[in-house]
Amino acid sequence: MKEIIVNGYALDAEQLKPATENEKYSLIIAGAGSGKTLTLIGKIKYLIENKIYKPEEICCISFTNEATDSLKNNIIKNCNTEVPTYTFHKLALKILEIVSYNFKISSSNLLDEIIDEFFLSKCFGNINLQNIIYKKFSKFSFKNEKTWNKILLKKDLITYKKTIKTFINLMQSNGYDKSSFNKFFNNKKLKNTLIVIYCIYIIYSTEKESSNIIDFDDMIILSTKIMKEQNVNLPFKLIIIDEFQDTSLARFNLIREIIKKNNASLCVVGDDFQSIYHFSGCDLDLFLNFKKYYKDAKIYKLEQTYRNSQELIDIGGHFITKNPYQVKKKLVSPKHLSNPIKIIYFNDINKVLIKILNDVADNKEILIISRNNFDLKKYTKSLNITYLENNYISIKEFKDKKIRFMSIHKSKGLESDVVILLNAIDDTLGFPCKLKDEKIISLVKNSLTYPYEEERRLFYVALTRTKSYIYILTFRNNESIFISEIKRGKNVTKLHF
Repeated sequence: MKEIIVNGYALDAEQLKPATENEKYSLIIAGAGSGKTLTLIGKIKYLIENKIYKPEEICCISFTNEATDSLKNNIIKNCNTEVPTYTFHKLALKILEIVSYNFKISSSNLLDEIIDEFFLSKCFGNINLQNIIYKKFSKFSFKNEKTWNKILLKKDLITYKKTIKTFINLMQSNGYDKSSFNKFFNNKKLKNTLIVIYCIYIIYSTEKESSNIIDFDDMIILSTKIMKEQNVNLPFKLIIIDEFQDTSLARFNLIREIIKKNNASLCVVGDDFQSIYHFSGCDLDLFLNFKKYYKDAKIYKLEQTYRNSQELIDIGGHFITKNPYQVKKKLVSPKHLSNPIKIIYFNDINKVLIKILNDVADNKEILIISRNNFDLKKYTKSLNITYLENNYISIKEFKDKKIRFMSIHKSKGLESDVVILLNAIDDTLGFPCKLKDEKIISLVKNSLTYPYEEERRLFYVALTRTKSYIYILTFRNNESIFISEIKRGKNVTKLHF
């Protein structure tokens, strides 16, 4: 088979198969560090060089603007040509522009503003709505301005507002609409909160309609409707979706309509072990049961990893497959490293990071990650830290070290010589995070099927960012349940600071 070179690397035999076999429908299951991007770019290069598709006939889709830009630049670099590359929303926007749909895009905080105004205006004087709020937040029976202002200052109201916003966003991204509330209201225990959400949803919908504005979810829904009902001239004969495990049903429905209209082929790439965006509407069933949608699809697995040591992926693989509702895969690596996981038990939060940074050689790039964005401040109170561009940080005491900091969510797809994971403790805001979704959210998204299922995948993502060692920080006598689980295995060092 002809050699394919991408970014100076030749695709291996496992990567060459999906890159060169031009199936009508295919799913590439790519384990962490297995060369997903390499394979995807290699496939595009092969198809263009062999004149199977013209560049403009290939449509590439990824999850974020950053990922899309990276993919676009990689294609130009390796294929000497541009290929149409979009996020789902930019693809939807293109369709709306083709049919000259007259619209304006709403501000990203419009829904937040409407929710805030709803409570600030005491539910616009509606006694029934006021009573619902009083019953939820106030112990007082009398209803006056002073009591209402106390409610507005409650931390629980912030959580309540977030739940309302999440419900409406998930509702739209999963294809529910105003009529769906007829079914929702059958749940008597949740009826009061559903009434509040319904009122806010109607206000939000009315505001958009009267101002002729649409939000990002509307873009997907409208463009899907247009693809169904109108003749839209799109040149695409092959659609490639990166990070497919993060795709929502509404987004997938848009792609299916394009495929129907154009009789196009579909290639999707991703890893169910790294599905960590359930809260934003991603539907993992699309990945796990891809053949339900395209029964003739060919499934490929990339199980040769080049980032992590075999010792680390053995630990990570055993950890992630405790959840049986995933695709079985066995990653292998040519790299070997004794004790790649170092669990650090400590008492003094001001000194633990200093000790670890002193332990890492100056020529090694360091990635500090955490479950929560605010964790870093707790660990750097005694350090002189400056935030730089692109998530880099400068620490005066370690000016010769190259360090980045970000949440685990943002780190997905990245790698570093050494990784430090903060705050792996047993706490509500520890890891796993024990903040529970309101029961009401389960009405508009597929319920999870295994305890801490998404947190488990997030921990796996954290483990697999390193090219060598990962230091996991936990308080003595308060370790995360995930730490309790992995510390029993081989190649895990436990250190007490």
